[in-house]
Amino acid sequence: MGNSVSVNRNMKNAPLNVGVLTPPDSYFKPVLYSHIQATNEFNKLDHDIYISMKNTDTIERHKTPKSVFVTLGLGILALSFPFAKKILKR
Repeated sequence: MGNSVSVNRNMKNAPLNVGVLTPPDSYFKPVLYSHIQATNEFNKLDHDIYISMKNTDTIERHKTPKSVFVTLGLGILALSFPFAKKILKR
């Protein structure tokens, strides 16, 4: 029991070290919006996004360029030329 009384007081209660406290220059003043104004801004933004997504063309809507068809046609003719030459010789 004698040992519990001889505990170092600084271990139990450390000294308080407080530095220099500088007050803020100004306080933060939050800007409050009304629910109606926030809803109107959201609806306007949502409408703008909807219109821009509607006006963009997706990959499925793109038309195939005519140069692709011409290239495929020339390739098919080049591949079928030897077979056509064989058939016409007979």
